[in-house]
Amino acid sequence: MANPARLLVAGLLLAIAFVARAADPIAFVSDFKGEVAMNGGGRPPFLAELLPGTKLALGAGATVAVMFVVTGEEYSLKGPGEFVVTKEGVKATKGTAPASRMPAVRPSVATVVETSKTATASLRMRSAPGHRAARPGAVYPVNTKIATLQPTLRWSGDAGATYAVVVTSVSGKEVYRGSSRGNSLRLPVKLVADQGYTWACSAGDAIVAEARFETLSADAIAGAEKSRAGAKSFPDRVLLALSLQDLGAAQDAKDVWAQLAAERPDIPELAGLAR
Repeated sequence: MANPARLLVAGLLLAIAFVARAADPIAFVSDFKGEVAMNGGGRPPFLAELLPGTKLALGAGATVAVMFVVTGEEYSLKGPGEFVVTKEGVKATKGTAPASRMPAVRPSVATVVETSKTATASLRMRSAPGHRAARPGAVYPVNTKIATLQPTLRWSGDAGATYAVVVTSVSGKEVYRGSSRGNSLRLPVKLVADQGYTWACSAGDAIVAEARFETLSADAIAGAEKSRAGAKSFPDRVLLALSLQDLGAAQDAKDVWAQLAAERPDIPELAGLAR
């Protein structure tokens, strides 16, 4: 009698797993413009999760980019038209069939899902108090990994002052010493991949900024630079930000989100992702 019971339990577990998988998002909205409605409601949020059977209706001149998380394939929808998301892609039920392409960058499913939730949560924070004026201190890079060997160091403070800047490797070797007028300095020397550093800037005897950071591996940096070079369109730059998050270069990703937010104030979630 125990065997049938075990089979029944196993069958129930398989059914639950099947339902859970069926409810997983298979694609996300990575861009939209114009009059767009999802499942008969309002416009989808940025990086909205799309399940099989999701319907998108586009008005005249509207556009939507849909990114599939497993294959990485991207579909470009143009209105007027009606579309349905399937496991095989996006199909037009009315209007012109969507174009598809395979971008070079493919962020992980986990990163896309996490960013989608962060973007949604950022909408609820729009009424939160704004940031106070920045105090003197390090702005970038700060306790992060970076996807470049020649970062532009940034700090807050008197923009008219001249600062002494020093960069030191974790081994204690000084790799750069110089000065800069203003609140930023692009290092004129190349750092070493997969290495830890500290940097500091001072005005007179007062240390204004001090922080640590790490460079990514040579392969990761090469991949990030290739992604940057090919990121021309808005959806491509969304993929770039997601891929930087994948690599652990959180501040680099936020810089991309900030650039996109400045260009597209019609997508309020972007400002939340840039914070």
